[in-house]
Order: sequence, then structure tokens, then C-alpha cells
Amino acid sequence: MSNWKKFFKGKSSSHASTNQGSTANTGASSPADLSVVSSEEATDDSAAIDKSVSKPSENASYDTRKTLVDSDLKNVSESIAHLDINDTTSVTPELITKNLESTDPIFEKEASEPEHSESSSSNRVKFKPGLLTVKIYSSKNLEIPVPMRINKQILRKLANLGANVDEDELLHKIESLNENLDEAANTNLSYYLPSTLRINNTGDTSKNVITTYNLVYAVVEVENSSERISSIGNTIANTKFNSVTTFDITSPNTALLTVHIYVRIPGSLLDSNKQEDYLIGTLNYRLSSATIQDNCQPVRILNHDWRHLVNPYTDKELAGTLNITLDFKPLSTSAKKGMNMGDFDLLKVIGKGSFGKVMQVRKKDTGKIYALKSIRKAHIVNKMEVTHTLAEKFVLSRVNSPFVVPLKFAFQSSEKLYLVLSFINGGELFYHLQKARRFPLIRAKFYICELLSAIETLHKMNIVYRDLKPENILLDYQGHIALCDFGLCKINMKLDQKTNTFCGTPEYLAPELLLGKGYTRVVDFWTLGILLFEMLTSLPPFYDEDVNLMYRKILNDPLVFPADIDATTKDLITKLLNRDPNKRLGYEGVSEIKSHPFFKDIDWDKLNNKGYIPPYKPQVRDSSDISNISSEFTSEEPKDSVVDDFLSESVQKQFGGWTYVGSFSGPS
Repeated sequence: MSNWKKFFKGKSSSHASTNQGSTANTGASSPADLSVVSSEEATDDSAAIDKSVSKPSENASYDTRKTLVDSDLKNVSESIAHLDINDTTSVTPELITKNLESTDPIFEKEASEPEHSESSSSNRVKFKPGLLTVKIYSSKNLEIPVPMRINKQILRKLANLGANVDEDELLHKIESLNENLDEAANTNLSYYLPSTLRINNTGDTSKNVITTYNLVYAVVEVENSSERISSIGNTIANTKFNSVTTFDITSPNTALLTVHIYVRIPGSLLDSNKQEDYLIGTLNYRLSSATIQDNCQPVRILNHDWRHLVNPYTDKELAGTLNITLDFKPLSTSAKKGMNMGDFDLLKVIGKGSFGKVMQVRKKDTGKIYALKSIRKAHIVNKMEVTHTLAEKFVLSRVNSPFVVPLKFAFQSSEKLYLVLSFINGGELFYHLQKARRFPLIRAKFYICELLSAIETLHKMNIVYRDLKPENILLDYQGHIALCDFGLCKINMKLDQKTNTFCGTPEYLAPELLLGKGYTRVVDFWTLGILLFEMLTSLPPFYDEDVNLMYRKILNDPLVFPADIDATTKDLITKLLNRDPNKRLGYEGVSEIKSHPFFKDIDWDKLNNKGYIPPYKPQVRDSSDISNISSEFTSEEPKDSVVDDFLSESVQKQFGGWTYVGSFSGPS
């Protein structure tokens, strides 16, 4: 289940700030390289030690797995203080801090680089944030991508039920069909089947109760917001849609519009006798490819254009085309004042925490569904979390990755801060992993590739994530991942710089963090290796119900693989889990990991355009579906609670840079 409560991990209860001297063994040397043992090769002793890792207990569960709290820091120190680790090095981490209380944080490069002058910048006019209206009219020559059985009786029945189609012409075509297998193999039945059916479900012809069934539908997506539109008639090949939908576009100069066309085939026409949905083709359009003269005026980007679909599996252009119009209306500069709660309808509570709650909301003007997070200012001021809250909002507003939950808007009242994020409703990866126990390699590899892309984006911006785990990864309606919860991220962390804040989740803690010697951005690659191991085996490699023993395993125990893990995957995990951070794969950057043979068949440009079809698609009805959200929250009445907190003017000034309605300056 999705748990939007993760957005409220108060930093005072989720990590402990400390200096190097306050942790145990500050002078301890880096532990020896991690040794690798196959489960079939392990000695009796090592097998016994790691029995709980390679063969999880029936009772093993970590529903309560959480980020460490202040009180855990002492326990961690005590549990590793008596380990026999010789002192051969002494590393003093370089602390990188920023005063973020008076404004949004700024990136290192922004502070050092001069502003581009008008003469040095591109002459191309960039879009401002605004509203994108997508009008889809009809299609031509769509082809069903799988072979079907020719059954004239069923085809006649479907033709009789067709909506907005010439029934006589359709029946004439059907009668001309030959039912022999050779013709069946070479006949595209998309010209013989209606795209929409009208059925009287009552069984009583005297009652005019008609239900519409759409055999063709489209999913329109941009900036992780999606809308399903249904056919209204004609044949599958020449489907009519005549549908309009509008999206809020906050980063138009990097936004990619995607339209996926699906067909739902009755089981009676398939060898499997099971109804199936198949992807016919995809249309991609990047808004930045449009040329505009004035970014302050509405513009028609496409005008009844016929655009070819592509096969997302092969990237080949298809015969099928889609008639589409795109209109863009930029927000006025005055819109930078932001919005308020009156701009949204409250639908459901989807998460709660100590600082506030998260609600599913509908934006009134566009009808789009979002997740709205409210935070009481008084709480974060009292907990000294203003800096972290500002940093989290800033990162969300600046990170441009298809695999990160994007921030759409931010606004405030005198008592609260509000964040409006895309509503990702496919459920947590943690929930799906618990349900499946373990993933096949193709599925685990898919998720790791998309996560590596997200981490690369963060690292390029000198941001370290620090809390990668299945609980912080959501699946969207298609099955792509969306990284969320940036409460523990660290900004301004260059490639070789260190920090020493003690934070993370026990099962995923890197050795250098446990030793309290400071750590660099390669801590994210340790957690990536742990995650890949967990997805393939059902538990993290050093997991133990005794947390103190687990810390010792992280520092000392060999890495034991199940016998069914292939050599290439073993090699990748082993190199990601090198206990020496200076020798860990990725020390020279993400490109070092991408060059590993495990990723040799990955087209990273295609991946970043969501060009790979996810191996698993969550059960999601539509963009408002909350079936993957815990009923613990959804049963509560959604309302923006009234609070009576008084904050002085000086305190309110700390939130002066909070408002966000999009990027007015184009991509960074």
C-alpha cells in the first residue's frame, strides 16, 4: 500500500545530527573489502552465520522498518564500539552547511557562476509555466498488435453493438471475410471491429439502460500527471475520441507529452480466451520543440496535426496516426503570487504525521488530481526544522527527472505551509515486494535502472539522497518508479566532499556511516546495492532481527548470494557493496556504474523518455484511484484543520521564498 505518511518523517525523529567526535571509533580504519560467497560454496560456519539472510525466517518481517531516531545513535555507537578494528587512518569530514532560514537554498554552482547575459544566452524564446490543453480528435489506420481469431458470429454481434459506426458497411466487410487460418493471420481486424460498444445490461429490451464499453482508450501523460480518455465511436482503426483535457505545466521547457493508445480485445477473439489490453502505439511530443515568438501570450502549438504513432518496443514508426491539437496558455507574471486552498476540492486523506497531513485533492480549474501536503509552521519552528523543510521544497521544485515525484505548486497561509505534488497511486515498491516476496531479475533490473537515472540527476545537482529503500519508491499507473521523500537529502555535496550527519534506515546503513568517519555521495550506491539484493532475495543481505548484530554483519560478514543469482548481477552488487567507499563502484561518478556489463543493453536516452515498457503494471483504475492507499487514512474526513498558532513577523520572514507555481526561467 502507498503510505503518504512518509512525507512527515520529522527530521527530529528521523535522524540525529552529530559531529564526528560524538560517534564511536572515530579513529577506526576502513574495514576490509567485502568478501563474496555463493550460498552453494559457503562453509558450514559462514552458512550458519548468514542463514537468516539467504533463507529468511517465516516470521521475519519489518513492517515497522523506520529511519533512525536520536535515541538509536547511542545504541549504534555502543554496538560497534567493541569491534576489533585497527586504527590506521583518521579522516576528518569536511562539513558543508548553508544558512537556509531566510530564503530558498541555492546550489553551489549558482553561487559561483555569473548570470548569463542576454547576448550569451540563446535567442530562443522559452515557455513560462501555464496550462496545456490537449485536444484529441480521431485516429487513422490503427492496427491491433496481436493475432486474433476470425469468428464471424462474434464479429457480427460486436458490429450490432457498435456506437457511432456504419453498421451496414461493417457487416458487409465482415461477410466478405474468409475464416481460413491463412487469411486470419494476414487480416487486421481493426477495420472490422467497433471501438465503442453500447450494451443493455438489464436484459430487458423494454428498458433503455445503456452501458458504454470502450475497446479503445488513450492515456495522456505530462509531468507525471495523467488522464484517460475513451473512444466514442467508429472502428478501432479509425477511432473517434473528440476529447479535451488540460494540464498544469510547471516546467514547460523540459516537459514531454506522451499519448499511449490501448485496445481492449474480447477473450473470444484471442487464443487465450481471456480479455487483454494491448498497447497499439505511442505519440511523444516535447514542448520545447515548438517555436514561439511571445511567451506572454496564448499559443497554438499544434493545429489538427496528424502525428504518427511509434512502437515503443522497437521505436519504429507505425502506420497509425492521431489527429491532435495543443494549445498553451502561459500564466501571467502576477500568478507568481501563488494560490490558496480555495483552488482545490478536498477528496481524501491519504497520510498523516506529526507536522500535518496529506490529502488527495482536485484542482478546480483543470480537474487534475494531486497530493496536497500541509505542514504547521509552528511545529517545524519548534522542532528547528525550518531549514530542512525549505531545502526539501527547493529540491522538489528543481529536480527534473521522470523518476522523481515532482512538485507542482507551493503556497502558504499565516499558520501553514502547503506542497502540491503529483498523485502517484500505484503503491509503494515495498508493498509490491512484500506481496511478491522477490522479483525476477528483469523486474528488479528495470527498477534499478530508473533509480540509477534518478540518482544521477540528483548527484549532478550536488544532492545526496541518503535514504534509498523500497518504502520511499512509488509506482505510477504504468509501473514506472517515482522516488519520493526528500527529507533526508543533503544539498551542495560535490563529488569528493563529506558530511557526517547520522541518518538512514538500519538495514541500509553504509559501513562508513556506522563508523562515524564522514561519508560522500557514494553512500547512495551502497543503498542501491542493498536494494537490488533485497528485490532479488526478499531481504537485505545483512538483515538480522537483532539490530546490533545486523550492524556488526554490515561491518564484518561476507556477502552470501543464493545459487540462482547470475555472475554479472553478483559482480555488480559486490562492487556496489564494497566496504571501502573509495573503491566502491560509482566513486568516479554514476557513469562508472552505467558502464558495468549489467547495464550493457540499456539505452539510457530511451529509458529517460520512459521508452521501456514496465514489466509489471499496478492495478489502477484511473488517476483518482485510491485502492493502493491504506484505509487507515482514507476513511477520515478530508478537511484543512483550523489552527490558532501565532508566529512573529521575524519568524514568518523565514518562509518568504516558499511560493512556487513553476519555473519561469526555463530549465536549469
